[in-house]
Amino acid sequence: MKKLIIALAVLALFAGMAYARQAEERVPATPYEGTTGRAVTVWYDDNETGAPGWTHGDFTAVATPKFHVDTYLAYDVHSWWCGTFDYDADGGYGNSWDQRLDVPPTDWTGYTYPIIMYYFRNDSEVGYDFSYVEAESNGVYVALNRGYDGKIPWGQAGFYLGNKDNPAVCRFRFVSDGAWSDEDGLYTSLGGAFHCDEIQILDYITGDVLFYDDVESGGLCTPSVPAAAGDYWHLDNWLCRAYSGDHYWEVCWPGTSYVQPNLQNWLQTPVVDISAYEPVQGCTLYTVFQLFMPGTSGGYWTEEATTDGGATWTQTGAWYGDQCGYGYGPCDHFLFSIPVRPIAGTGNQVAVRWTMYTDALGNSADPACSYISAGITIDDTWFDVTEEPSAVEDKSWGRIKSMYR
Repeated sequence: MKKLIIALAVLALFAGMAYARQAEERVPATPYEGTTGRAVTVWYDDNETGAPGWTHGDFTAVATPKFHVDTYLAYDVHSWWCGTFDYDADGGYGNSWDQRLDVPPTDWTGYTYPIIMYYFRNDSEVGYDFSYVEAESNGVYVALNRGYDGKIPWGQAGFYLGNKDNPAVCRFRFVSDGAWSDEDGLYTSLGGAFHCDEIQILDYITGDVLFYDDVESGGLCTPSVPAAAGDYWHLDNWLCRAYSGDHYWEVCWPGTSYVQPNLQNWLQTPVVDISAYEPVQGCTLYTVFQLFMPGTSGGYWTEEATTDGGATWTQTGAWYGDQCGYGYGPCDHFLFSIPVRPIAGTGNQVAVRWTMYTDALGNSADPACSYISAGITIDDTWFDVTEEPSAVEDKSWGRIKSMYR
């Protein structure tokens, strides 16, 4: 008999923190068969009939550039700004951004000390959200700086390019993680994330300017986003990873031991209408879950809920964690809960989605799981509605790490 371990994830909005409940080993239960107290199960899927109504896709395929020419907080009339007014009046940035500003390739043949110089300012969460200056070396981008973070006023900086490729291929890049930004209000920047101006590639010895973008004529650099990474969510049928039956959702590809790099792959439940159960005080999604995402992998997943059919989404968690590293086996399963109402709103068209994020290396299988499992899996999933709020235990499970700090 498979082991089901209870691990309820709760978002405490008033504290700005996400907690994970204490894991407890229990006899596998089937709370989705009928009712539990005042809870009523309004939708359930064990993924054995093709998962009707589920949808999935690749956010990188629809990403839009955020670098643009703007006068806001500019260095000199106009500057390049990686930011938006979408979240607050003083400008900021969102979760899980990967934004680039590409400098045109610049030939420095005949010069001995090429450098890139620029003015910049930065405002991003310290230790987690970074602005990089990168250049190609043997055709691969490498960081010239350690990553700007925190609040940095306008100033000038520069880096040597003579040990990099010729022509010089440079870019500015801003990367944020899955939580704490202006989007969720947990980090409030002033004009975040990154501004730059007076971008030059020149020879330090002669002073000859090989490229110059003062941004005043519209800017000579090019905003960009990552190329579409592909959509890897699919149903698979390995008994070890399935909880009931033999089918489950996973994002690994081509086998179970690797998640592809640079992913922003989302998986969404069907939209479920709970209006027939009004008055509803609470709605919770439960899912049987596996996790093979160690903090060292550079990958994580987010959870979001909607009550208006997907017009607006509320992030309820951003996580990484590895069950084998915590002492559980590769075939163990966890029962997670995600609060939908009232966390995400008061509407009646409810759904939940998960998004898998990986870095340029992808997510390899964990050696603690004998190198056979990576990423996350999702099996039995259901929505419960309650006539009155359920009690929340005063426990926390710190071993599944939250990106909420």
